[in-house]
Amino acid sequence: MIQLQTPKIEIYRTRTFSDKLTDTFNFLRENWRPLLKYFIYIMLPVSIVMAFFVNHFWNGYISLIMMLENIGSGLDFGTLSFALSTIGVIIVSLIAYAILAGLTFCLIRLYDKRPQRLKDLTFDEMKPELMYCMKRSAVLIVVSVLLVIAAVIVLLIPVGLAFWINGVLGFLSIVLLYIILIVLVIPLTLVTPIYLMEDQIGVIPAFAKAFRLGFATWGGIFAVMFIVGIITSVLQTFTMMPWYILSMIKMALSISDNLEGSFFNTFFFTFLQYLTCILQCLGYLLAELMTLVALTIQYGHACDKIDGVGVAQKIVHFEEFDNF
Repeated sequence: MIQLQTPKIEIYRTRTFSDKLTDTFNFLRENWRPLLKYFIYIMLPVSIVMAFFVNHFWNGYISLIMMLENIGSGLDFGTLSFALSTIGVIIVSLIAYAILAGLTFCLIRLYDKRPQRLKDLTFDEMKPELMYCMKRSAVLIVVSVLLVIAAVIVLLIPVGLAFWINGVLGFLSIVLLYIILIVLVIPLTLVTPIYLMEDQIGVIPAFAKAFRLGFATWGGIFAVMFIVGIITSVLQTFTMMPWYILSMIKMALSISDNLEGSFFNTFFFTFLQYLTCILQCLGYLLAELMTLVALTIQYGHACDKIDGVGVAQKIVHFEEFDNF
């Protein structure tokens, strides 16, 4: 019996809006087994560590609220602990995203390179590609953080001056800053697929190319991110709800001083809350994986539409066939 193979999804191809969504979910449906297999294999340990910091952050947040209600605001060990847990969550989240991006683009690149796509893919086969993508992802994260810090310093100075001059002017400057951030951040979402899909490009040129392709296809990026964001938010809500319910119950009892001696102050409840937090982290990371796939399809569309990359590849493949 002949088994029909679905057509390969070309990364670099001009698409309509519906084609972008269709190719995104066709890619996920075709490769859900290897995607889920290596996602669980690599991201589950990451989620276990991430959940520890998220739980610690939440407990610190509850303690901070109770401290402010009882003794007023002030810098003490509880405040310092909450600040450190916040920094820990940010650092772990950045590391988790770097690992996730490396894994996602490793699988996308192998899908594009291998004749059998992701079928029968072994970890030994994907390991070199995975290490390469994770290294580039780590570099991108570090540079992005430095650029964000520099941007915050540059942008907050005029906002601070505006508030110093006039409160209304300061409010208007915040609104203007918010609009500017939306306009700039949308194109920058393409920097990850650009830097992790193109071996020859440097990290700073990747940001420049993201602006060039992103502004030219701004509406398409926004539309894809909006629709995919709605879909992934449903997934995140489903995986977040158990942890959220348990955490809110514990928070309410803590504030009302009814936590002591109850089931919600036992080791079993704490462990259950930690397990649900792991599920929440997995759901968040899985939603990010789906978003990265959608951004890659949008990136391929932009490359072909603006730079004609897809057409150039077809010409090269035709010449290779002709020489053969």
